[in-house]
Amino acid sequence: MLLNIFYNFEVYIGTVLFIVIMFLLFLQVVSRFVFNHSFTWTEELAAAMFVGMVYCGVSSAVTYRKHLRIDALLEAVPFKIKKALLIFSNVIFIGFNFYVAYLYVEIIANLRNSMTSLLHIPKKYLYAIVPIMLLLTTIRLCFDIVKLYNETPKTLGASVPVIDIEALEAEAKQIAAAYKAEQNLKNPDHDEKEGK
Repeated sequence: MLLNIFYNFEVYIGTVLFIVIMFLLFLQVVSRFVFNHSFTWTEELAAAMFVGMVYCGVSSAVTYRKHLRIDALLEAVPFKIKKALLIFSNVIFIGFNFYVAYLYVEIIANLRNSMTSLLHIPKKYLYAIVPIMLLLTTIRLCFDIVKLYNETPKTLGASVPVIDIEALEAEAKQIAAAYKAEQNLKNPDHDEKEGK
């Protein structure tokens, strides 16, 4: 359970941020159109949370190998080359993360004591979300490189989604079949009536 939370915490944080953003925007719409009063701070907070949510999604997508990529070449090459290309792709991604994080650190250094206009939150804290999440993404990429190195042709590229729809559908069918069997035991005439 604890390992699952650690493995998926970006998904959980991103989900909470999404729910809070939706609540803030709903509050903004209701207050503006129903009460003719606008909470202007909600837009500023929602924008800051949106950035966090997006970068949580980036890190989570690395965990499950769900980033967009063109697989035509990968599917056409032998296993060892495919594995090497995936590792190389992750190394390039890590380099990109370091470059963008470096640029953000420079921006943060230039912000000094600048504050947001409505909530008076230091902008350096809001801008720090990006390099922190890129660092987390880099850590996830390093884990993925180790995982790729140890994978076999059968498991290469296999990932288990956070919400496995097929597993949920199979479980729902089992529950429905068990419920139907239970109803048949309680009322054996029910099947005969349905057959007519």
